[in-house]
Amino acid sequence: MLDHIDTGRLDDVAPEPADEDVLDQLTRTTGNASVYLEAWLTAAYLDGTGCYADPAVRAASQLPELLLGHAARRHPCPPGCPGTSAQCDGCAQACDGGAHCRQALMSRLFARILADRQRKARRLLVVPVAGPDARA
Repeated sequence: MLDHIDTGRLDDVAPEPADEDVLDQLTRTTGNASVYLEAWLTAAYLDGTGCYADPAVRAASQLPELLLGHAARRHPCPPGCPGTSAQCDGCAQACDGGAHCRQALMSRLFARILADRQRKARRLLVVPVAGPDARA
C-alpha cells in the first residue's frame, strides 16, 4: 500500500478492508500519506469500488468515524469553542483558514456523506422476516 502511495499509483489497486487500518495508523504519524489514502478510500467508498462494492463492507466500515477522528486531530477546536471539533465548523476562523483547517473541514463533510451512505447500506442488509401470510 505504501509503495502505491509513494509512487502515486493508488488508482492501480482496489481497496481492501484492511486499508482502513492502514489509514488509521498513518494518521497517527506525520506526513501526507494519510491525506492521499483518506481521499482514495473516500472516493472508492462513494463509487462503490473494490471492497466497498459489497453493501456489508460499507455497512461495517469504520471510515466515517476515522474521518471524523482525523478532522479532530488535524484541527482541534480552540479554547472556549462551544462544540466539539467534530461538530464545530466555526473553528475554521481560529487559524484564518490554514491548509490543515481545510483538510479538517473536508474530512468532516465527507464523514457526514459517508455516514449517510453507510446508513443506506445498512438498510439494504435488513431483510424483512416473512410472516405467516407471506407468499412463498
